[in-house]
Amino acid sequence: MRMGRLATLAATAALAGLGASTAVAQNFALNNFNLMVTNQAKPDPVFGYGTPDRDLQMFQFEHFSTHDWGDVYFDAELYHGRDVGAPFELGNDTQNLFVLNPRLSIGKLADTPIHWGPLSDLSVIARWESGSYPSNDRFHSQNYGLSANFDVGGFAWFESGLLYRHTNFDRRTWLWRSVLLSKPINIGGQAFHFNLLSLVNGSDHQGTEVLERADVLWEAGHHSEVQLGLRLEYARYDHNPVASGGEYHRFTPFLMLKLTP
Repeated sequence: MRMGRLATLAATAALAGLGASTAVAQNFALNNFNLMVTNQAKPDPVFGYGTPDRDLQMFQFEHFSTHDWGDVYFDAELYHGRDVGAPFELGNDTQNLFVLNPRLSIGKLADTPIHWGPLSDLSVIARWESGSYPSNDRFHSQNYGLSANFDVGGFAWFESGLLYRHTNFDRRTWLWRSVLLSKPINIGGQAFHFNLLSLVNGSDHQGTEVLERADVLWEAGHHSEVQLGLRLEYARYDHNPVASGGEYHRFTPFLMLKLTP
């Protein structure tokens, strides 16, 4: 039975806290720390970070930097709770996940900016994932493909791409990933941010797997370095290995604190 989709959810969530415009000429590097808690962590046999009592704490470190050849993203996530990974993993207080996501910018390498309508750049992308779940055959994957950046009004970052996907549970499948970061939204003199990570991938076992992760954040005290709000996560796949192949879906809200030193 395949249970190793923990790493599918991480890929570019880090960008959700960066809010940096792609129009910036100089290269830059940003790090952020996310702390989240929920009492709605429904057990998930595929992603592997739910708990029987649904109480879960999550710590996430993210790095994003741009370079003359493109950009790179690194994500580390730690999940803490009682029997994290239930119903298949019992006795574990934690699960973890690591993602490395470099991109080679065609516009930068050719030294020729791309401006085709809303298209602002094309990149060759690689994505390597490794998770601690399940313990009997820890999940890992390799993903390679193309991603495109777009200039879209109201967004500081708008990226989407299609990747060939190979994991130790599913071979020769695909992954469609999208990352959206809003520019600051002014409401009543307060600055808010809306960010979205969308991951849709194929699976020989679970059919189409969908994960949508939206962050709605407020700049506390008008300081962009400290943001408070919600992470709203929705997951669905066609065949639940616990329910004789029935569809699985969940909605998980987190209270969230984002720090960008």
